[in-house]
Order: sequence, then structure tokens, then C-alpha cells
Amino acid sequence: MGRRPKHALIGLGILAAGFLVTSATSGVLRSIDFRTDFESGDLSNWQFPYPEDWVILTEGPNHYLHMQRNRAPGVPRRPLQFARLKKANVGSFALETRLRREGKSMIIVFDCVDTLHFYYAHLSADRGTAQPVHNGIFVVNGEPRKRIAGTEADPALPDREWHTVRLRRDVPSGSIEVFADQRKEPLFKVIDHTFTCGEIGVGSFDETGDFDDIRLSSPDAGCEPGSYLRPAKTN
Repeated sequence: MGRRPKHALIGLGILAAGFLVTSATSGVLRSIDFRTDFESGDLSNWQFPYPEDWVILTEGPNHYLHMQRNRAPGVPRRPLQFARLKKANVGSFALETRLRREGKSMIIVFDCVDTLHFYYAHLSADRGTAQPVHNGIFVVNGEPRKRIAGTEADPALPDREWHTVRLRRDVPSGSIEVFADQRKEPLFKVIDHTFTCGEIGVGSFDETGDFDDIRLSSPDAGCEPGSYLRPAKTN
């Protein structure tokens, strides 16, 4: 993929450490527009399971977040090696990032209530038909991760170049859509209401790779994680 210009922050609200937020008169956070290109070298907005595993690297003038060590999955079997964005519990949202795998796959975590309750998009070099736990949307709900979409989809990361991934979550309808590069149709999509609010994260199930140009926008940042949980349905 070609190099894109770095994002600039625009809009109305309160800008602090990458966040553009707007609040109701009650002071309750209602919306978020967060963007980072890692050029500042500041990682204070991120919570890492193992801070020593994450660094900012450069390629020419560009800075990006590098996950330099993988970690064993958790028990029940689920990913644990992902960085979570602080102060950003969201319901409905749009997320975009550029990412690059070093192994075969990377993940984007969302609606993360805690490390036993969340969704993730697994972005892989292979299809779900070849590897049942790769390339799709998965849910972790107090038990081993379970696929809920994407078995037949094309590989999200067919090579080790930079790719752009967009994820859209609409809580009222339950819609989850994941887009890759310039595709106009979702690579993965599903309707699921298991979780309706939580944190966003980036990482890998058990490999390593890179992230850059992350943008999160949400009009639904006043939600409470864990306020609504129920078993996921496998589609």
C-alpha cells in the first residue's frame, strides 16, 4: 500500500493528548475523536499488558507502533497481547488504522469489558476455511474465543505490506463490519449484541507486527462497559 499523509486533528471540542472530546453540560463524556500517528513518541494514551514489548520505531521520517514480542494466549484460549486505548469506552464507533504483520496475523479488539469479555477482528494471511481460528470476527465471553463471522472471507492481510483496515460498530442494530484497503463491501460482517460498550485495542493473538495512523471516532462514549452481556450466537 502507498504511504498516506498523516492525519491532522480538526473539529470542535477539547483537545488533549490526541483526544478531541465533546461533553454534555453534565460533564459526562458523549463523543470522542482520537487520532494518533505516533510521530510525537508519546504512548501515554495506551495501556499495555507488557510495556516492555511495545516500542515506537521509524522508517525514514515515519514513526509507528511496533509490537516486538508475542505472548502466550490466555486460558481459556484467547488473545491477551493487545494495547488498549485509555479513557475511551465506546459503544457505536468507527475505527481506522494502518497495520502490517510480521507473522501471519494481527488483531483489533473492541467492546472490551475486561480480558474475558470482548470481540476481536482477526486479520490474517489465510482464510478461515484453511484455519478455523483465523481471519474473521471472534467473541470472547468467559470461555475460549468463538468465531461469529468471516469463514469464507478472503485473507485480510495477504502480504507483509501496510494495509488499511476499517471497523464499524453500530450498537442499536448490532452490526459489526470490517473493511480492508479499498474494498467497498465488508470483508467480515455480523449482527451480534453480546457486548455494547468497551475499550478498543490493537495487537496480535500470538505473533508480532506494526500499527500506524489510528483514528477512533464515536458519538456514543457515555456508555458503561459490562452493562449488557449475553451469550453470543454463532452465525
